[in-house]
Amino acid sequence: MDKANAVAAAMLREHPDLRALLAGNDNMALGAVAAIKSAGKTGKVLVVGYDNIGAIKPMLADGRVLATVDQYGAKQAVFGIDTALKAIKEKKSQKDLAPVVETQVTLITK
Repeated sequence: MDKANAVAAAMLREHPDLRALLAGNDNMALGAVAAIKSAGKTGKVLVVGYDNIGAIKPMLADGRVLATVDQYGAKQAVFGIDTALKAIKEKKSQKDLAPVVETQVTLITK
């Protein structure tokens, strides 16, 4: 969060007309929100995060964060285990499996 705060603060100084920040995760979004507040730009710079952590929920409600993306991190292991069990049952080797398992994501705005 501290690094994200420093990076966001530098971006705000370098680009005073900046209108939005897309953070790589919600912890980075927390740092960006802090930098925006310190710069006196609350409500003027939109922030979007990723992960839908609990600390973001009040910021979604009061508008400090525009959105987050829920990638269902707790379910990702389940997707992998299900894929492995299916491969074992069907006697497939790794080379027979899809190289990527797409997982659901949801845009959260409230």
